[in-house]
Parts: sequence; structure tokens; C-alpha cells
Amino acid sequence: MPGSQIAAQAGLRAVDSRPGFGDYIRQIWRRRAFLRAFAGAKMESENSESRLGQLWQVLDPVFTMAVYWFLFGYLLGGRGSVVNYTGFLAVGVFSFALVRQSITAGSRSITSNLGLVRAIHFPRAVLPLAVVVKQLRVFFISLPIMIAILLVTGEQITVNWLLAPIALVLILMFSVGMALILARIVAVVTDVSDVLPYFLRIWGYASGVMIPIADRLDRLGLPPWAVFLIEINPPTAFLNIMRDSLMSTYDAPGGSFNWIVSAIWAFVVLPVGLWFFWRGEGRYGRG
Repeated sequence: MPGSQIAAQAGLRAVDSRPGFGDYIRQIWRRRAFLRAFAGAKMESENSESRLGQLWQVLDPVFTMAVYWFLFGYLLGGRGSVVNYTGFLAVGVFSFALVRQSITAGSRSITSNLGLVRAIHFPRAVLPLAVVVKQLRVFFISLPIMIAILLVTGEQITVNWLLAPIALVLILMFSVGMALILARIVAVVTDVSDVLPYFLRIWGYASGVMIPIADRLDRLGLPPWAVFLIEINPPTAFLNIMRDSLMSTYDAPGGSFNWIVSAIWAFVVLPVGLWFFWRGEGRYGRG
């Protein structure tokens, strides 16, 4: 009897095999315990390399926010464009950090775990998913700092705060989809991972992380189509709904339109990302 038939009878599969899409999703779900454990192990491993450990997860966005406040708020006068600029900046920096770090780390999740990919049969989507779960944990560690900044700067806890978890879920869905898309691309063209941080930095600037983007659009006198593209830019919409949820002193332009745009991006990018990543399942780790 050929070896391939013996392996099939034993329930064994080739490392680079690709199941059907529905079965692939079920396999990911069955490995949710491994996903959580892998995310936790990655977090502990990275913290062990720093003397500050998990404290750095809090200090990093705080330092980033301080730098942005000095550059954009003080030197460039951005603090005068919003009633509570410090709170505005805090929500932007902490929320976009989840998107940026999920995409950056997720894009490298295959190339940085080639030994595991080549040795064991499992749905490779677990790797970028675990990275996003790890970044979500980092966000939760720093979340009390963001809330404290909002309260100290005069924001009140209102019923709108109940919308923040929904906004976070939409942000997370989009981040997972983008991490999956970029993970497949980087697995084929590794140079993309070197360019990605620069693109994400510019993306953040253009999405209103540091300053109200609508205010700058009015001053630049951009044509309507350019304004529309920036308004439907995913991070712009996500930051608007998060600020609308947590800040009573700021009304993001667009209102409910931002929620519609955010939901569309989240519910389109996530399934497209899963499908796109699944299509390359049999080729990860080759060569």
C-alpha cells in the first residue's frame, strides 16, 4: 500500500495542504485555546527581553502621546483646534496603536515563525490572529491610562461610553482582516514589511490621530472627491466613532455616517482577509 494511502487512513495530512474554506474556519475555532496560549507566550517572551516588562506596554503610548502633544499640539498649535486636545490626542494615539501594531506584527507572523509553519500542520491563520489577540491584550493594559487622561482632562462618563466596546470590536475586526492580508503578502514579498511602518505612520497622520483632520481639510481647500476619500478612510472613521463614544467635548464630523463607514470596513475586510489568506494556505513556508 502506498505511503500516501497509509497516511490518509491514519488521518494525517501534508503540512502544506489546504482544506475547504468552511472547514478551515472550523479548524481555527477548534484551535482557539492554542491561539490564546500562543498570544500569551509571545507577550511574555517580548516582556522578558525588557527590564520594564509589561510596564513598557503602558509607557510606550504615553511617551508617543507626549511627543505628539509637544510637536502637533504645542509647536504647530493643534491644541487650539479642539476643546480637550489632550483627550482627543489620547484616544487617537491609543486607538490607532492597536491598528498599527496589529498590522505591523501580523504582517510578519508567518515569516517570523517559519520553523513552526514547516513542522506542524495547523491553520496558518492562527498566527496573525494570535498576534492581534496579543495586541488587544496590550491595549487593555494601557486602556486605564487613556481613561484616566480623559477623566482628568474634564471628560464625563456618559451613556455614550457604552458604544466604545462596539467601536473597539469594529476596529479589531478590521485589524484582523488587514493582518491576514498583509501576512500573506509579506510571506511572498518580504520587503513589504520594511516599507510598511513608514506607510502606517503616514496613514496615521492622514487619519487625524494628532489633529482634527476635518479642520485641516477646510484650510487646504481640497476638492470634494479628495475630502470624501479621507472621510471614508478606515482609521479616520474608527477614530471618529471612538472619540464620539468617549468624548462629550468633541463632535466628530459625519455623525452616524462614521458608524456606517466603520461597519462596512470591518464586515468587508475581515472575511476578505480570511479568504485571501486561506487561498495561500498551501504555499506558506515553502522555499
